[in-house]
Amino acid sequence: MIPPDLYEFRVRVAQQKSLLADLFDTENDTRDPNYLEEDERIFRWQEKIFSPFEIEFYNDEKNCVNESQRKYHELIKEKNLQASRLYTYTETDTYYPDENLLTKPYQSYLSIKNQFALPAILNRKPFTLRYNKNVIDDRINDKRIRSNHYFYMERSTMYILVDLSGKDKSDLFHASDVDTETLLCRITYDKMHNILTMYPDFTSDESYMLTTDTGIRYDYWLEHISEIQSTSELEQQQEELRQEMQKLLMYKAAEIPNEIEVTVPNILQIFLNINIVSAHNFSYNGLFITYYIVLPKDWSTKQKERLIGRTQKCYLKDKTAYFDYIMEILLDLHLNILTKNAPITKWPSLLISVASLDSWTRYRIEGYGVVPISLSPGTHELSIPTWRPAGNIVDSLRRFFTGGTYELEDITHCGIPPVYESTTLDKSNLKVVSSGYVKINMNIVHRYNVNTISTNFESKSFERENVNALMNNVENVFEQFKAARERMLQIRNANL
Repeated sequence: MIPPDLYEFRVRVAQQKSLLADLFDTENDTRDPNYLEEDERIFRWQEKIFSPFEIEFYNDEKNCVNESQRKYHELIKEKNLQASRLYTYTETDTYYPDENLLTKPYQSYLSIKNQFALPAILNRKPFTLRYNKNVIDDRINDKRIRSNHYFYMERSTMYILVDLSGKDKSDLFHASDVDTETLLCRITYDKMHNILTMYPDFTSDESYMLTTDTGIRYDYWLEHISEIQSTSELEQQQEELRQEMQKLLMYKAAEIPNEIEVTVPNILQIFLNINIVSAHNFSYNGLFITYYIVLPKDWSTKQKERLIGRTQKCYLKDKTAYFDYIMEILLDLHLNILTKNAPITKWPSLLISVASLDSWTRYRIEGYGVVPISLSPGTHELSIPTWRPAGNIVDSLRRFFTGGTYELEDITHCGIPPVYESTTLDKSNLKVVSSGYVKINMNIVHRYNVNTISTNFESKSFERENVNALMNNVENVFEQFKAARERMLQIRNANL
């Protein structure tokens, strides 16, 4: 494959002889000497050749407004460049060819049908009432992707043109644009596929013909004259490309860590990805949620600032506030304390506090909730019911008019506080009312070193015995909460 820089093209333009050439005495009389009679030039890829108009235009520094034009001005002055009737426009030039190949307007059969199609009439309705307002294509396949997308390819373009204006025109600025800028061919290089395209194609025996505004006809030829590379040159080029690819691979390899971070011995790592999706059936607007991750003894994390967080404030829509607030944290459990004779350790839990703040800055606690972190890795969709402390009628009126309600001094008391050591936690004096619920999605990944775990106990025994014990612990919490709620209902009925 020849590099683009080594491509060479020969372009030859010749004025056709007059039909009455046989009646003339000399060869010079068969063509109009006031116009270009014949010219030939060899071009290289992205080689800039100036036209008579450009030489006159760039000679005046006042006409040069951008950096490229200033470079052209300096180049013409330094090298004393001369104009050429055959010239080029490269990728740095602002040239846009007028390629109106059709002599009359054309309209396809499909475009004619679409003018009178029914969907065009229906689409005059408001967007919410349109039948085709769903712009997402659920049935995706390769054919649909090709039909619904345009392929963009980075390309470089070069144009070869000819100036066919009359020689007696002294004012080039008022010459005909069609005659001074007659496009002969367009050369395009596709960098992605390493393809160079010539349009129109190279000529063989026959030539291309064009006619000027004055009626003079020209023939022109496009020839490919690049030298064919030898075997040694091709091998050298392939070796250079191979070395370049190796450098790119080395740069990419340097950006990737040499090895994945190894787990610390005797440490069970739990990666938590918690998405607070939405809150439902709460009374007041302007909701936000404060969350706490409670770590029992023997649990730790290097990201302590992520144990506590707060969502953005959201307004209700159909009694639902959509948060989609995502937090991530990595927890560590020290496995040295987990032996066959040691008591089961407590598992972390997620505590939430739902509050509201309206436009009058009235602050209210809407509910508390608690859920233990799931023991099994994977994706878990949870719905957390909430409750809030209840007061008397005065507290209810204050909550409605001015805001401010009973709230827990320590949010960990909505569950079991980590520092609480007794086997019984009495909450019978706490009056509560049920509130809304919060939906969360929890993604959990467990990571540990199997070899280090096997030194203390068997892996299967750890997964079976500890999971069962922890599940019993969670069930005991719910049973105690249920019993406390029943006692509160009995006391309330007795007071009535």
